[in-house]
Amino acid sequence: MEELILGLELLYGYDTSYDIGALKELSLLVESLSGVRIAQNKPVVGEENFTRESGIGVNLVMENPLAMFATHPQVTGRKGKIVLGKKSGKPSIVYKLKELGLGDLGEEDMAEVLGEVKRRGNEERRLLSDAEFAAIVASQRKKERT
Repeated sequence: MEELILGLELLYGYDTSYDIGALKELSLLVESLSGVRIAQNKPVVGEENFTRESGIGVNLVMENPLAMFATHPQVTGRKGKIVLGKKSGKPSIVYKLKELGLGDLGEEDMAEVLGEVKRRGNEERRLLSDAEFAAIVASQRKKERT
């Protein structure tokens, strides 16, 4: 239903009288009451719908979301999300450093951190948490001092 509401509102200018920004919250309520999980990549309301891992996707998500998504994430009360894993690139690392307030890295440290993120993402077959990323950065900075 949320795809229809969004399409009518944004593509045809039809006022459905629904609060588009509340669609995610409504979908979570329906999920809770029905016991049916929403696909993470479901358009409009999926938890990972506005999430990107690869380098070029990161730039687009942050600088021009409409190049990647049918709507701006904020239309539905969401925001773009960057995750780290085996497909991450330098833009992902730069973004996460800034997002987490971890400061900048020099080129050599950047390459080492990126390599470790990719290695762990590939070996563990999953995305890294922000805490794991912060630990990798801290470890690299510690190596740098010794």
